[in-house]
Amino acid sequence: MNVTPGSAPASASARKPADPAPPAAESLDWIVNRFTERVVGIRSAAVVSADGLLLASSAGIAGDASRLAAVSSGIVALSTGGAQLLGRGGVSRTVVEMAHGTIIVMAVSDGSLLAVLASPHCDLGVAGYHMSRLARQCGEVLTPAHRNPLPVAQAEAPHRMPREPGAAE
Repeated sequence: MNVTPGSAPASASARKPADPAPPAAESLDWIVNRFTERVVGIRSAAVVSADGLLLASSAGIAGDASRLAAVSSGIVALSTGGAQLLGRGGVSRTVVEMAHGTIIVMAVSDGSLLAVLASPHCDLGVAGYHMSRLARQCGEVLTPAHRNPLPVAQAEAPHRMPREPGAAE
């Protein structure tokens, strides 16, 4: 094979390009949209803060996004309160089956939640698996990165002004 310096072999240029990285400000919306596009039976999804504010939503939910956020926040408050009252521990997932669909609400690591509206024929096991993965991704986006502390030697070392050459101590 004849390749000129600085050019890629023909097989490299024939590869399928990777998905573009999400824009920084829209990364959460981008992640949620990809989820709804790829998981069969998912109509829409939203990421909701712990206090019920909409953080991100899929493209197809526009007008209903704030309603889904409010409903899912209420569902979580009710199920969490019920679990505490009955002494059954924390709630990891709440499922509400309706005549024309299902709402599934799952906790995200930072205290926010993921709410999904699924079609009546959605495989809830498959949806739950993909929701767990999405919740982990959302948690990574929403949780600030840990900062490395200064090493002890640097933190305790006194700051000195540089000496002039030939100056006595």
